[in-house]
Amino acid sequence: MTTKLKKLNLKGKSDQTIAKDTETWKKVVSGDADKIDAAKKAIDTAKDKIETASDYLNKANGYQTQSQAYDALESQIEDQEKALAKTKSSSKKKSIESKIKDLKKQKAAVATTMKKIASSAGYNKEMTAKTKAEANIKTEKKKISDLMAKKSKDSKKYSAYAKEKAARNAAKVKKQQKANSAKIKKTIAAAKKAGRINDHTYMGGQTAVYRADLKTSRVYLLGEADPSETNDQDVPVYAVDKGDTRTNYSVRSSKQLSGTYYLFGNSLEDCDTAYEILQGWARKGVEVVVRGFAKWAHCYLSSVGKTGYPAGNKSSMQLSITFTYSMKAKIASSKKKTKKKAKSSTTKSSGSKKTTKKTITMKSGMTYWYVSQKNGVSVSTLEKLNKWPATDIPVGAKVRYQ
Repeated sequence: MTTKLKKLNLKGKSDQTIAKDTETWKKVVSGDADKIDAAKKAIDTAKDKIETASDYLNKANGYQTQSQAYDALESQIEDQEKALAKTKSSSKKKSIESKIKDLKKQKAAVATTMKKIASSAGYNKEMTAKTKAEANIKTEKKKISDLMAKKSKDSKKYSAYAKEKAARNAAKVKKQQKANSAKIKKTIAAAKKAGRINDHTYMGGQTAVYRADLKTSRVYLLGEADPSETNDQDVPVYAVDKGDTRTNYSVRSSKQLSGTYYLFGNSLEDCDTAYEILQGWARKGVEVVVRGFAKWAHCYLSSVGKTGYPAGNKSSMQLSITFTYSMKAKIASSKKKTKKKAKSSTTKSSGSKKTTKKTITMKSGMTYWYVSQKNGVSVSTLEKLNKWPATDIPVGAKVRYQ
């Protein structure tokens, strides 16, 4: 039974604490996952030891038959315990508990017989190794169960901190954007009122360029000359007999604004710095807003180049700029987890995707229990899928587990 995580109150914590605790819980969850993986590897190691020991022990006369009987009884006990956990009727519970008690007695008797056979055949060392490995598997399974419960709780804490951190960061960005928007509007309004840009004579029209995401209050107030806006449409047509061509639709293929622009600064060095930043916006694909001859809320700098300096002006730069109108695409990406296929030279699949049958070729010492543990299927299911009884599976048989 999993306990509900008490709702965390993070309102009183500082942004620095939230960020630090988010990383702390992220590491805790990662540590939980590493421990679970380590426990699974320990189980695999124990299974290999059991398989090795079983190969020796099965050489003892009668041991393999008793081992298969032991595995079948253990599987039956597991099935009954699951049924007991689901049963609410008191009378049914008593009946199941009685069955479990009887099965455990049978299992203990078979275990005693196995030990006697192993002892008489001189395989005590292998029997001890197998018993120890089986105990290790139970311990590691319990550890995994506890770690899974812990990881679930830790993940919820990490999620709570991560959401709070994201919400606070979003609020900061929104606040900064609002402040930058106000500064940009104020700068543009002042330039319009003055009719001049940075104390230089205003050339032609005026164009304002700034980032659409408002991550900065930087706004370029550019002199504009010979602007040209083009709108290209693709109009697929088809011919008809003795008449004009026909079309069903037209689509816009491009929308561009280009022209000569003048960048002003306090010096040529100041202009060079501003030019490099503008070029950086183009290289990084920054979405910009243009307010001038064209008024576009969504466009990109597809071409930015400097073509010289206006005659007699030592603190301005002549630019050639092309803006391409486009809205940012929202591409939904889904991360699919890929499961690693277990390496097994004995496992084969056949049939179509809808009717895939998976089998494993039985080797000496292998039992239904071994197949069930290797592939996560119950012994009772294996007995239904296959014609061989648990106590008499021939070596080389292809046992179906799916």
